[in-house]
Amino acid sequence: MSDSEKRLDNIETVRNHPEEAYEPKLSSETIARVLQNQRRETICRVLSNGSNVTTLDELVDTLVELEANASEAEIEPNRESMSIQLHHVHLPLLEDIGLIAYENRCGTVRYWGHSKIDGLFD
Repeated sequence: MSDSEKRLDNIETVRNHPEEAYEPKLSSETIARVLQNQRRETICRVLSNGSNVTTLDELVDTLVELEANASEAEIEPNRESMSIQLHHVHLPLLEDIGLIAYENRCGTVRYWGHSKIDGLFD
């Protein structure tokens, strides 16, 4: 676990995000700490610019493509490793703070969004 991941232990959390319109109260510090990870920032960017609902497999495909295109290295990102990382690290954290709902049994990811985060991607 990296130092930045360890520092996320104290992030404000929200569980069981309601279906109705609701914006979690996130401090600027929490948003900055969540988005300082490039992969989480890319996840939020992809979801905020898309249909807001996707599957884990579709999200992994998109991220692999984006990272492969952005990387000058000849090694393509590992799809299986990325899927595991999303499932166990990034999606649960984004769900904990109320930005997404992740149904791990069916692999559905729903982006709830936040005005402070969405404004960064406009």
